[in-house]
Amino acid sequence: MEDEMNLEKSRNAEYKKCAALLSLLVGLDADTEERVCGCFQNMGINNFFLHLESLELGLSQETYEKLKSLRIIIEVFGEERGQA
Repeated sequence: MEDEMNLEKSRNAEYKKCAALLSLLVGLDADTEERVCGCFQNMGINNFFLHLESLELGLSQETYEKLKSLRIIIEVFGEERGQA
């Protein structure tokens, strides 16, 4: 049970780091960064990008376009590593 709690804490810490990095890359405000982190925690990073268009995050069109570009980059690297 304690191992599961530690794993969950570690996973959430990584999601926060990823959301912060994403925030720097695409210029998110602190509130949006928190919402993105919540999405990461609830659905995982891959599902976040897969369902990006259906999420109601209130982002500008420019930000959505940046996120879609990142999704493409992630997909390409996944294919190169044989994970697509």
